[in-house]
Amino acid sequence: MRFVGRDDELTRAHNALLASRRTGQGAILLVTGDPGVGKSTIMTAIAERAALLGFSVGVSKAEEADQIAPGAPLLIALRSGSSPLLDAESFTSLSTLYGQQLWLVDRVASLLEELSSRQPVLVAIDDVQWADRLTRFALRILPSRLSGSPVVWVLASRDPHGSATADALSAARDGVPVHQLELDPLSEDDVASLALEQLGEVPTGRAADLLRGAGGNPFLVTELISGIAAARARGDFDDAIPETLRQMVSDRCRAMPEASQRLVKMCAVLGRPVHADDLMDLLGDDADDLDPDWLPPLVQFGVLVGHAQVVQFRHDLIRQAVYDTLSPTARRALHRRCAVWLLGSDGGALAAAPHALAFAIKGDTEAVHILSAAASDAAAVDPVSAADLARHAYQLSNPTGPDHAELGRRAVELLTAAHRDAEAADLADIVLAAAPDNETAAHLQFFASRSLWRMGRIATIASRIEILAAFDVSDVARVRMRAIQALTMSRTETGDVARSAAEDALVASRGIRDRPSEQLALEALGEVARNEGRHADAYRHFHELRSIVGDEFLASEIGALQLLDRYDEAARLLEGARRVADEMGVAETPDLIDAQMWQDFNLGRFDEAEVSARSLIQLAGELGNRVSAHEARLILASISLMRGDLPEARTQLTIANAEPIADWEVRSPGSTLMSGWITAAEGDLTGALTILRPLLEGAEASRSFWPWWPGWMRVFTELGVAAGDADFAQRAVQIAQIGADRNPGIASFEGQALHLRGILDRDLETLAEAVRVLEGAPRQVMLAGALMDYGSALLTDGQRKPGIRALDEAWPILERSGLINSMVMVQRAMQRAGVRRKHWPTPDRRGATGWESLTTGERRVAELVGSGRSNRAAAQELRVSPNTVATHLRSIFAKLDISSRVQLANVLHEVEPAQRRPDTPLDSLMDVSRIQSPDS
Repeated sequence: MRFVGRDDELTRAHNALLASRRTGQGAILLVTGDPGVGKSTIMTAIAERAALLGFSVGVSKAEEADQIAPGAPLLIALRSGSSPLLDAESFTSLSTLYGQQLWLVDRVASLLEELSSRQPVLVAIDDVQWADRLTRFALRILPSRLSGSPVVWVLASRDPHGSATADALSAARDGVPVHQLELDPLSEDDVASLALEQLGEVPTGRAADLLRGAGGNPFLVTELISGIAAARARGDFDDAIPETLRQMVSDRCRAMPEASQRLVKMCAVLGRPVHADDLMDLLGDDADDLDPDWLPPLVQFGVLVGHAQVVQFRHDLIRQAVYDTLSPTARRALHRRCAVWLLGSDGGALAAAPHALAFAIKGDTEAVHILSAAASDAAAVDPVSAADLARHAYQLSNPTGPDHAELGRRAVELLTAAHRDAEAADLADIVLAAAPDNETAAHLQFFASRSLWRMGRIATIASRIEILAAFDVSDVARVRMRAIQALTMSRTETGDVARSAAEDALVASRGIRDRPSEQLALEALGEVARNEGRHADAYRHFHELRSIVGDEFLASEIGALQLLDRYDEAARLLEGARRVADEMGVAETPDLIDAQMWQDFNLGRFDEAEVSARSLIQLAGELGNRVSAHEARLILASISLMRGDLPEARTQLTIANAEPIADWEVRSPGSTLMSGWITAAEGDLTGALTILRPLLEGAEASRSFWPWWPGWMRVFTELGVAAGDADFAQRAVQIAQIGADRNPGIASFEGQALHLRGILDRDLETLAEAVRVLEGAPRQVMLAGALMDYGSALLTDGQRKPGIRALDEAWPILERSGLINSMVMVQRAMQRAGVRRKHWPTPDRRGATGWESLTTGERRVAELVGSGRSNRAAAQELRVSPNTVATHLRSIFAKLDISSRVQLANVLHEVEPAQRRPDTPLDSLMDVSRIQSPDS
């Protein structure tokens, strides 16, 4: 195939394909330019070259009329051609995931990764400016997820700055090579070359003027050259050649029989390829006077093309030109016919919705009906699109109509379900301003309050509920209001008051058998119990809640088990969730990654906790989950601090604080604690106390569970002791004791309270008891801290042998967790006590780059992936999530300065077998202070 004026673009694309095949790294080819400039032709040529180079190729095109169809362009690309990227079984497996967009994208990533391990893959999507939300979401995630695999994405778009192209270009931030092919108009020399090739001469006079008027647009140029050739053959050049494409198309359409004109106009409005039989059905009576063999003449007119009885325009510019000739009245009428036909065909309301939006005017009940039905159809598959459709239906409905308020209520409900909380609350206020009936108003306030709860706007919820107090509403509405009020009170009232309200709401909800209010009441009880540090009660409520509504609250249940020292049970639930996700071919949800992060962090597995934190940040960025990202950053700050990297700890805290989170109780405790802890590590104890004092003084009255998290009060106690502020330390010890009293029999709570009391009172017996209790706790780093303090106190008291024995017992725990700074402190204490050893087994500090810099987990992943395992296969073998493997790979690539699996295999081949073997390397820490992790 010959391309005039596109040699440079094709060469760049060809080189990118070769590079991906050679290195095994993914890439993006972004083809942009005006309509008709040749994007589709270039994309087709790239796909053909890829096939010749051994790529498995999938090609599709986004349609303007299909923007509501979730994921259509991507899914069509996966099954296009005679040798589809996905076989029928794999493709069918995706159907069960349409309601879980993240899981669907994860499954596609896994399938493409496995396919690319056998041969390179090219996925080409034309006209991505029309891509739907799910496709854009996938294009934002998949290139980054598959950056280490030979998967090349070719995306053609009219808009170089649109949301779809921006989503794809975001992959460049993750190191994915992006090759932008901006197609400029053809030069005058290129146009002359085309004309010479097809006409046998370079046109002059009027023909030359017309070609110059095409502005170098390849489509217009070729159309005009073809028109010149045809006109010259007929001998009517002056009459046949129009000055613009629109006029050319208009002339061609006017030359058609009237019935053919009606058909072409209908196709232009429908806006998608259509089977000939369906087109006849759509035309209805207008098809009666069509010639039975109607398609060949239309093809000869150069307007339509047909293949296997599927009819479409030769080019979208022709469709637009035909569409532009229609009057607004004619357009709306034809859009209405298309909508009604699609509604009654297999297309359904979702396919009809774009046409309804095109013909609708305020008060159009037919359009409102279609949009409302489309919202219901989309609710389970694409909540975001469903919310948009419902909002359009409300906005188009008659303000005085009987269903106006109900449509508004439905739109608010769907916006809440889509977690578009600010929009839900704002729309609820608009609907409420129209003074709907009391029942509708109550339901609006219910959904708005759910959104406001997630936004942390607690006071606003309270004022809304007070307004409804005097309204005459149904029992269901009133009980729901009581339940949301109880949930709100978990943040605004004392535990006794909030718990009583939640218990009353639970009884009432079960009395009328209303699940939404029962769920809220149980959630409120769980929140109250957790905020008070009564973790056995919290577990009971969250466990019951999960039995009612499913796994939405699984992470809350796991968190409660962790706080009860029931880590084995928490691990089984995490493993079960991972197994279910693996069977479905999807990744774990952010809340479960968060739970795994805390599991590892609390148990002193800091390398693993860091991997989970970075996985969570990546996923939270994709989903816009700011709270999860905030918490993960604080974990990374803690780990950085323990490793002695104060600048990195400060950086992570700064990024965490930049997250726009509305709820003070979500942000402030963790951020404030980290700020004080880092300030102390930098040597400013006075500044640290100034930062932390307000937090400690408000701890018992806090409407958050942060004060009752084992380990946090140790930071306050040791700071108070180090700064000589006995009152500050005493208050921290009192809070720790309250936590122990509320969790009797839980070794972490009881041991911590004893430990901190022993530090404050310098009481050897209390410290010994703390060690005995913590020996039965799963948090071994807490035990090591108690042993260090007990051993040091014994040495100070002159009891050398038992002191050394206690420090010796702390050593292996510290070594397993990689707490080198604490190991150095133990070594110095023992040396001061006269202990002399030939070799202190302090582990080497790991470098920043090269094979030796890899952690144990990273080496295991490198071994498996470098030997050909897919992410999912490696995850199954290591019994971790694919997200964990993907996060390990990003770190491995960075440390080894590589960018693909192929390069990793080469590195692995060069590393000696003895070096490959995981040798439990430990993380580097420096002695910043004796103050350890809040959960150590």
